[in-house]
Amino acid sequence: MDENMPMQMFTAYTIKTLKTNLKTKLKSCGIIRFKNVFILAFLFITSPVFSESYIPKSEQSIVAKWTVPKPAKQPKVFIAQLIKDASKPGLASRYYGRASALLKPLLAASPNDVELQFYSATVLQHYHQFDQAQQLLTQILQQQPSHISAWLMKANIHMVQGDLAAARKACVQALGQGGLFVSTVCVLEVNAEQGQVEQSYQQLKHVVSVAGDIPHEENIWLKQILADLAQRQQLTQQANAHLAGYPLTEMPVSYLALWADIQLSEQQNNSVLNTLGPIVLSSDSFDDALLLRLALAEQNINLSGNSISTIWKNRLKQRIDIRLKRNDTAHAADIARYYLDIKPDQSKALYWAEMNWQQAKLHTDKRILERAKAAQKSSNI
Repeated sequence: MDENMPMQMFTAYTIKTLKTNLKTKLKSCGIIRFKNVFILAFLFITSPVFSESYIPKSEQSIVAKWTVPKPAKQPKVFIAQLIKDASKPGLASRYYGRASALLKPLLAASPNDVELQFYSATVLQHYHQFDQAQQLLTQILQQQPSHISAWLMKANIHMVQGDLAAARKACVQALGQGGLFVSTVCVLEVNAEQGQVEQSYQQLKHVVSVAGDIPHEENIWLKQILADLAQRQQLTQQANAHLAGYPLTEMPVSYLALWADIQLSEQQNNSVLNTLGPIVLSSDSFDDALLLRLALAEQNINLSGNSISTIWKNRLKQRIDIRLKRNDTAHAADIARYYLDIKPDQSKALYWAEMNWQQAKLHTDKRILERAKAAQKSSNI
Protein backbone atom coordinates (compact mmCIF):
# COMPACT_ATOMS: atom_id res chain seq x y z
CA MET A 1 0.00 0.00 0.00
CA ASP A 2 1.41 3.40 -0.94
CA GLU A 3 2.62 5.53 1.96
CA ASN A 4 0.41 8.38 0.79
CA MET A 5 -2.91 6.63 0.92
CA PRO A 6 -5.83 8.61 -0.47
CA MET A 7 -8.83 9.16 1.77
CA GLN A 8 -10.57 6.32 0.01
CA MET A 9 -8.66 3.14 0.92
CA PHE A 10 -9.23 0.14 -1.29
CA THR A 11 -9.20 -3.13 0.63
CA ALA A 12 -9.69 -5.31 -2.41
CA TYR A 13 -10.13 -4.81 -6.09
CA THR A 14 -10.35 -6.79 -9.30
CA ILE A 15 -9.96 -5.01 -12.58
CA LYS A 16 -11.26 -6.84 -15.61
CA THR A 17 -10.50 -4.22 -18.20
CA LEU A 18 -8.77 -0.84 -18.04
CA LYS A 19 -9.33 1.04 -21.26
CA THR A 20 -6.49 3.01 -22.75
CA ASN A 21 -8.41 6.25 -22.39
CA LEU A 22 -8.51 5.72 -18.60
CA LYS A 23 -4.88 6.77 -18.39
CA THR A 24 -5.63 9.82 -20.50
CA LYS A 25 -8.46 10.85 -18.21
CA LEU A 26 -6.35 10.25 -15.13
CA LYS A 27 -3.54 12.45 -16.40
CA SER A 28 -5.80 15.20 -17.67
CA CYS A 29 -8.17 15.68 -14.77
CA GLY A 30 -6.95 13.67 -11.82
CA ILE A 31 -10.19 11.68 -11.58
CA ILE A 32 -10.62 7.94 -12.13
CA ARG A 33 -13.83 6.83 -13.84
CA PHE A 34 -14.11 3.07 -13.98
CA LYS A 35 -15.74 1.07 -16.74
CA ASN A 36 -16.16 -2.70 -16.53
CA VAL A 37 -14.48 -2.55 -13.17
CA PHE A 38 -15.53 -4.31 -9.99
CA ILE A 39 -14.27 -2.64 -6.82
CA LEU A 40 -14.70 -3.32 -3.15
CA ALA A 41 -13.69 -0.33 -1.08
CA PHE A 42 -13.73 0.93 2.44
CA LEU A 43 -14.34 4.65 2.56
CA PHE A 44 -13.10 6.68 5.48
CA ILE A 45 -15.95 8.84 6.76
CA THR A 46 -16.37 11.21 9.66
CA SER A 47 -17.92 8.70 12.05
CA PRO A 48 -16.02 6.25 14.24
CA VAL A 49 -17.35 3.32 12.20
CA PHE A 50 -16.23 2.45 8.67
CA SER A 51 -18.88 2.33 5.97
CA GLU A 52 -20.13 -0.72 4.17
CA SER A 53 -18.17 -1.98 1.18
CA TYR A 54 -18.67 0.40 -1.71
CA ILE A 55 -19.55 -0.67 -5.24
CA PRO A 56 -19.78 2.04 -7.93
CA LYS A 57 -23.33 2.38 -9.21
CA SER A 58 -22.27 3.28 -12.74
CA GLU A 59 -19.27 3.69 -14.99
CA GLN A 60 -19.39 7.42 -14.20
CA SER A 61 -18.91 6.94 -10.45
CA ILE A 62 -15.93 8.77 -9.03
CA VAL A 63 -14.18 6.55 -6.49
CA ALA A 64 -10.91 8.43 -6.09
CA LYS A 65 -9.44 11.76 -7.03
CA TRP A 66 -6.23 13.62 -6.40
CA THR A 67 -4.28 16.63 -7.52
CA VAL A 68 -2.37 16.16 -10.75
CA PRO A 69 0.42 18.70 -11.33
CA LYS A 70 0.35 20.27 -14.78
CA PRO A 71 3.72 19.74 -16.47
CA ALA A 72 5.57 22.86 -17.57
CA LYS A 73 7.22 23.10 -20.96
CA GLN A 74 10.61 23.33 -19.28
CA PRO A 75 11.45 20.23 -17.16
CA LYS A 76 13.44 22.28 -14.64
CA VAL A 77 10.50 24.60 -14.07
CA PHE A 78 8.21 21.62 -13.53
CA ILE A 79 10.63 19.97 -11.09
CA ALA A 80 10.99 23.22 -9.14
CA GLN A 81 7.20 23.48 -8.86
CA LEU A 82 6.88 19.86 -7.74
CA ILE A 83 9.43 20.41 -4.98
CA LYS A 84 7.77 23.64 -3.88
CA ASP A 85 4.29 22.10 -3.75
CA ALA A 86 5.55 18.92 -2.04
CA SER A 87 5.56 20.78 1.27
CA LYS A 88 1.76 21.07 1.17
CA PRO A 89 -0.48 18.52 2.94
CA GLY A 90 -0.81 15.18 1.20
CA LEU A 91 1.64 15.83 -1.63
CA ALA A 92 5.13 15.03 -0.33
CA SER A 93 5.50 11.38 -1.27
CA ARG A 94 4.03 11.64 -4.75
CA TYR A 95 5.60 14.96 -5.71
CA TYR A 96 9.07 14.18 -4.37
CA GLY A 97 8.84 10.78 -6.03
CA ARG A 98 7.92 12.30 -9.36
CA ALA A 99 10.66 14.93 -9.06
CA SER A 100 13.19 12.19 -8.32
CA ALA A 101 12.09 10.17 -11.36
CA LEU A 102 12.36 13.21 -13.62
CA LEU A 103 15.76 14.18 -12.27
CA LYS A 104 17.51 10.86 -12.88
CA PRO A 105 17.65 10.95 -16.70
CA LEU A 106 18.27 14.69 -16.74
CA LEU A 107 21.24 14.38 -14.38
CA ALA A 108 22.57 11.42 -16.33
CA ALA A 109 22.61 13.61 -19.43
CA SER A 110 23.92 16.72 -17.63
CA PRO A 111 25.74 15.57 -14.46
CA ASN A 112 27.32 18.99 -13.82
CA ASP A 113 24.14 21.03 -14.14
CA VAL A 114 24.07 23.03 -10.90
CA GLU A 115 20.31 23.58 -10.96
CA LEU A 116 19.57 19.89 -11.39
CA GLN A 117 22.12 19.00 -8.71
CA PHE A 118 20.44 21.35 -6.25
CA TYR A 119 16.98 19.95 -6.94
CA SER A 120 18.35 16.45 -6.48
CA ALA A 121 20.00 17.43 -3.18
CA THR A 122 16.65 18.79 -2.01
CA VAL A 123 14.94 15.49 -2.77
CA LEU A 124 17.72 13.52 -1.06
CA GLN A 125 17.43 15.73 2.02
CA HIS A 126 13.69 15.01 2.19
CA TYR A 127 14.39 11.27 2.19
CA HIS A 128 17.05 11.72 4.91
CA GLN A 129 19.80 10.64 2.53
CA PHE A 130 22.00 13.31 4.01
CA ASP A 131 25.42 12.07 2.94
CA GLN A 132 24.41 11.89 -0.72
CA ALA A 133 22.83 15.33 -0.47
CA GLN A 134 26.01 16.77 1.03
CA GLN A 135 28.09 15.26 -1.77
CA LEU A 136 25.96 17.01 -4.36
CA LEU A 137 26.07 20.29 -2.43
CA THR A 138 29.85 20.09 -2.30
CA GLN A 139 29.94 19.59 -6.07
CA ILE A 140 27.64 22.58 -6.54
CA LEU A 141 29.80 24.84 -4.39
CA GLN A 142 32.96 23.77 -6.16
CA GLN A 143 31.42 25.02 -9.39
CA GLN A 144 29.51 27.95 -7.94
CA PRO A 145 30.77 29.15 -4.52
CA SER A 146 28.21 31.95 -4.51
CA HIS A 147 25.24 29.52 -4.40
CA ILE A 148 23.72 30.79 -1.14
CA SER A 149 20.88 28.23 -1.10
CA ALA A 150 23.42 25.41 -1.28
CA TRP A 151 25.31 26.85 1.70
CA LEU A 152 22.07 27.13 3.66
CA MET A 153 21.05 23.55 2.86
CA LYS A 154 24.51 22.40 3.91
CA ALA A 155 24.06 24.26 7.20
CA ASN A 156 20.63 22.75 7.74
CA ILE A 157 21.82 19.19 7.15
CA HIS A 158 24.80 19.68 9.46
CA MET A 159 22.43 21.05 12.10
CA VAL A 160 20.05 18.11 11.76
CA GLN A 161 23.00 15.74 12.14
CA GLY A 162 24.18 17.53 15.27
CA ASP A 163 27.36 19.01 13.79
CA LEU A 164 26.70 22.57 14.92
CA ALA A 165 30.25 23.78 14.28
CA ALA A 166 30.01 22.75 10.63
CA ALA A 167 26.53 24.26 10.43
CA ARG A 168 27.78 27.61 11.71
CA LYS A 169 30.67 27.52 9.24
CA ALA A 170 28.27 26.98 6.34
CA CYS A 171 26.07 29.85 7.58
CA VAL A 172 29.10 32.16 7.62
CA GLN A 173 30.06 31.04 4.12
CA ALA A 174 26.63 32.20 2.95
CA LEU A 175 27.33 35.54 4.60
CA GLY A 176 30.58 35.81 2.66
CA GLN A 177 28.64 35.37 -0.56
CA GLY A 178 26.35 38.30 0.14
CA GLY A 179 23.47 36.57 1.90
CA LEU A 180 23.54 38.85 4.96
CA PHE A 181 19.92 38.41 6.03
CA VAL A 182 19.50 34.66 5.54
CA SER A 183 23.00 34.01 6.89
CA THR A 184 22.17 35.88 10.09
CA VAL A 185 18.98 33.87 10.52
CA CYS A 186 20.98 30.71 9.87
CA VAL A 187 23.53 31.56 12.59
CA LEU A 188 20.76 32.38 15.07
CA GLU A 189 19.14 29.01 14.41
CA VAL A 190 22.44 27.32 15.20
CA ASN A 191 22.79 29.42 18.37
CA ALA A 192 19.32 28.31 19.47
CA GLU A 193 20.26 24.67 18.96
CA GLN A 194 23.26 25.32 21.21
CA GLY A 195 20.90 26.44 23.98
CA GLN A 196 20.80 30.20 23.38
CA VAL A 197 17.06 30.18 22.79
CA GLU A 198 16.01 33.42 24.48
CA GLN A 199 18.92 35.43 23.09
CA SER A 200 18.41 34.05 19.58
CA TYR A 201 14.70 34.82 19.74
CA GLN A 202 15.24 38.45 20.72
CA GLN A 203 17.95 38.95 18.12
CA LEU A 204 15.87 37.35 15.38
CA LYS A 205 12.90 39.59 16.17
CA HIS A 206 15.18 42.59 15.82
CA VAL A 207 16.64 41.33 12.54
CA VAL A 208 13.16 40.84 11.10
CA SER A 209 11.97 44.25 12.31
CA VAL A 210 14.73 46.08 10.41
CA ALA A 211 14.75 43.85 7.33
CA GLY A 212 12.04 45.70 5.42
CA ASP A 213 10.02 43.76 2.86
CA ILE A 214 10.69 40.04 3.13
CA PRO A 215 9.75 37.69 0.25
CA HIS A 216 6.72 35.49 0.93
CA GLU A 217 8.55 32.15 1.11
CA GLU A 218 11.29 33.51 3.36
CA ASN A 219 8.69 35.10 5.62
CA ILE A 220 6.89 31.78 6.12
CA TRP A 221 10.25 30.22 7.03
CA LEU A 222 10.95 33.03 9.51
CA LYS A 223 7.51 32.84 11.10
CA GLN A 224 8.07 29.17 11.87
CA ILE A 225 11.48 29.81 13.43
CA LEU A 226 10.12 32.65 15.56
CA ALA A 227 7.08 30.64 16.67
CA ASP A 228 9.24 27.65 17.56
CA LEU A 229 11.66 29.77 19.60
CA ALA A 230 8.75 31.44 21.40
CA GLN A 231 7.08 28.12 22.16
CA ARG A 232 10.30 26.68 23.55
CA GLN A 233 10.14 29.49 26.13
CA GLN A 234 6.44 28.81 26.87
CA LEU A 235 5.54 32.12 25.23
CA THR A 236 2.38 30.68 23.74
CA GLN A 237 0.68 33.98 22.98
CA GLN A 238 3.70 35.22 21.05
CA ALA A 239 4.07 31.88 19.28
CA ASN A 240 0.47 32.05 18.11
CA ALA A 241 0.94 35.64 16.97
CA HIS A 242 3.89 34.67 14.78
CA LEU A 243 1.76 32.12 12.92
CA ALA A 244 -1.36 34.27 12.67
CA GLY A 245 -0.44 36.15 9.52
CA TYR A 246 -1.27 33.48 6.95
CA PRO A 247 -4.31 31.27 6.26
CA LEU A 248 -3.59 27.76 7.50
CA THR A 249 -5.23 26.24 4.44
CA GLU A 250 -2.33 27.53 2.33
CA MET A 251 0.54 26.58 4.64
CA PRO A 252 3.08 23.71 4.45
CA VAL A 253 2.90 20.65 6.68
CA SER A 254 5.71 21.91 8.94
CA TYR A 255 3.77 25.13 9.61
CA LEU A 256 0.57 23.23 10.37
CA ALA A 257 2.32 20.76 12.69
CA LEU A 258 3.91 23.60 14.66
CA TRP A 259 0.58 25.43 14.88
CA ALA A 260 -1.07 22.26 16.17
CA ASP A 261 1.66 21.71 18.77
CA ILE A 262 1.07 25.20 20.12
CA GLN A 263 -2.69 24.59 20.32
CA LEU A 264 -2.18 21.23 22.03
CA SER A 265 0.10 22.80 24.63
CA GLU A 266 -2.83 25.05 25.56
CA GLN A 267 -5.35 22.18 25.51
CA GLN A 268 -7.07 23.70 22.50
CA ASN A 269 -7.98 20.25 21.27
CA ASN A 270 -11.22 21.18 19.55
CA SER A 271 -9.41 23.91 17.67
CA VAL A 272 -6.97 21.33 16.32
CA LEU A 273 -9.76 18.95 15.28
CA ASN A 274 -12.00 21.63 13.79
CA THR A 275 -9.26 23.49 11.95
CA LEU A 276 -6.68 20.88 11.03
CA GLY A 277 -9.14 18.04 10.43
CA PRO A 278 -10.81 19.58 7.35
CA ILE A 279 -7.41 20.52 5.89
CA VAL A 280 -6.22 16.94 6.19
CA LEU A 281 -9.47 15.49 4.87
CA SER A 282 -9.35 17.75 1.82
CA SER A 283 -5.77 16.78 0.95
CA ASP A 284 -4.82 14.02 -1.46
CA SER A 285 -3.46 11.77 1.28
CA PHE A 286 -2.64 11.82 4.97
CA ASP A 287 0.62 13.11 6.45
CA ASP A 288 1.89 11.22 9.49
CA ALA A 289 2.83 14.38 11.37
CA LEU A 290 -0.67 15.85 11.01
CA LEU A 291 -2.42 12.57 11.80
CA LEU A 292 -0.37 12.37 15.00
CA ARG A 293 -1.53 15.82 16.13
CA LEU A 294 -5.14 15.04 15.32
CA ALA A 295 -4.95 11.73 17.20
CA LEU A 296 -3.47 13.53 20.21
CA ALA A 297 -6.26 16.12 20.20
CA GLU A 298 -8.87 13.38 19.87
CA GLN A 299 -7.29 11.41 22.71
CA ASN A 300 -7.15 14.45 24.99
CA ILE A 301 -10.86 15.08 24.47
CA ASN A 302 -11.62 11.42 25.15
CA LEU A 303 -9.64 11.54 28.40
CA SER A 304 -11.61 14.59 29.52
CA GLY A 305 -14.81 12.55 29.21
CA ASN A 306 -16.36 14.89 26.66
CA SER A 307 -16.33 12.42 23.78
CA ILE A 308 -15.41 8.92 22.71
CA SER A 309 -13.91 8.83 19.26
CA THR A 310 -11.09 6.92 17.60
CA ILE A 311 -11.36 8.19 14.03
CA TRP A 312 -7.93 9.79 13.88
CA LYS A 313 -6.31 7.19 16.09
CA ASN A 314 -7.43 4.47 13.69
CA ARG A 315 -6.14 6.37 10.69
CA LEU A 316 -2.81 6.98 12.38
CA LYS A 317 -2.53 3.31 13.32
CA GLN A 318 -2.92 2.34 9.68
CA ARG A 319 -0.09 4.69 8.74
CA ILE A 320 2.14 3.40 11.52
CA ASP A 321 1.47 -0.20 10.48
CA ILE A 322 2.67 0.66 6.99
CA ARG A 323 5.80 2.33 8.37
CA LEU A 324 6.57 -0.70 10.50
CA LYS A 325 6.18 -3.12 7.60
CA ARG A 326 8.57 -1.01 5.55
CA ASN A 327 10.94 -0.40 8.47
CA ASP A 328 10.58 3.24 7.49
CA THR A 329 13.31 4.98 9.47
CA ALA A 330 12.58 8.33 7.80
CA HIS A 331 9.44 8.49 9.99
CA ALA A 332 11.10 7.15 13.14
CA ALA A 333 10.25 10.28 15.15
CA ASP A 334 6.52 9.96 14.43
CA ILE A 335 6.60 6.24 15.24
CA ALA A 336 8.37 6.91 18.54
CA ARG A 337 5.79 9.53 19.48
CA TYR A 338 3.00 7.12 18.56
CA TYR A 339 4.36 4.61 21.08
CA LEU A 340 4.91 7.34 23.64
CA ASP A 341 1.58 9.14 23.41
CA ILE A 342 -1.04 7.16 21.51
CA LYS A 343 -0.35 3.47 22.09
CA PRO A 344 2.15 3.38 24.99
CA ASP A 345 4.87 0.79 24.50
CA GLN A 346 8.09 1.80 26.25
CA SER A 347 10.37 -0.65 24.46
CA LYS A 348 9.12 0.25 20.98
CA ALA A 349 9.18 3.94 21.80
CA LEU A 350 12.82 3.73 22.86
CA TYR A 351 13.77 1.63 19.84
CA TRP A 352 12.33 4.15 17.38
CA ALA A 353 13.57 7.15 19.35
CA GLU A 354 17.11 5.74 19.19
CA MET A 355 16.63 4.95 15.50
CA ASN A 356 15.55 8.54 14.93
CA TRP A 357 18.53 9.86 16.92
CA GLN A 358 20.92 8.09 14.59
CA GLN A 359 19.82 10.37 11.76
CA ALA A 360 18.42 13.52 13.39
CA LYS A 361 19.71 15.41 16.42
CA LEU A 362 17.69 18.59 16.69
CA HIS A 363 16.22 19.69 20.01
CA THR A 364 12.91 18.00 19.14
CA ASP A 365 14.69 14.71 18.48
CA LYS A 366 16.58 15.02 21.76
CA ARG A 367 13.32 15.58 23.61
CA ILE A 368 11.77 12.45 22.07
CA LEU A 369 14.79 10.37 23.08
CA GLU A 370 14.76 11.76 26.63
CA ARG A 371 11.06 10.99 26.98
CA ALA A 372 11.52 7.46 25.64
CA LYS A 373 14.40 6.77 28.04
CA ALA A 374 12.40 8.12 30.97
CA ALA A 375 9.39 5.97 30.02
CA GLN A 376 11.57 2.87 29.74
CA LYS A 377 13.22 3.60 33.09
CA SER A 378 9.89 4.07 34.86
CA SER A 379 8.58 0.80 33.43
CA ASN A 380 11.55 -1.05 34.93
CA ILE A 381 10.95 0.24 38.45
